[in-house]
Amino acid sequence: MSFAHLLPPSWKTQVTEWLQEDTPSFDYGGFVVGEVERTAYLLGKGKQTAVLAGVPFVDEIFKQLDCRVEWHMKEGDTFDPVKRVATVTGKARFLLLGERVALNLLARCSGIATKSRRFRDIARANGYKGIIAGTRKTTPGFRLVEKYGMIVGGIDAHRHDLSSMIMLKDNHIW
Repeated sequence: MSFAHLLPPSWKTQVTEWLQEDTPSFDYGGFVVGEVERTAYLLGKGKQTAVLAGVPFVDEIFKQLDCRVEWHMKEGDTFDPVKRVATVTGKARFLLLGERVALNLLARCSGIATKSRRFRDIARANGYKGIIAGTRKTTPGFRLVEKYGMIVGGIDAHRHDLSSMIMLKDNHIW
């Protein structure tokens, strides 16, 4: 199942900003490895089975760097540590420019999807039939990734922002 259609129209701009934040004015390592075509393998790392989430972000990161990504599993699937999740092909310096941004986003999104799936499964195993919703307490700048991970993990993302629903709490009363 693909979840990319749930992303807002502006999400690709955010990917560009992430790359610009991490891309230096001159990358000495990229200069050394040059423009030779290479293939890299994205391996699932960790200590336990995880849920793959964040595929559209990784696809867009490498698309903007003129690289190609081939996924060996679908988003929302579970994978074991050290499993080959994807193959990325492109110029060596561009693979390296996208590597850290892609891995950090994939790890964050997959981690949230994994925890969300576990919470959902525990609730269902105990007979809960209601909606399990995430929080609006997200990391500044990462709300899109974190909410996306919740959805892939199988829970409701709830309020995306303050405009999504009226909510008054005790701190609103003066």
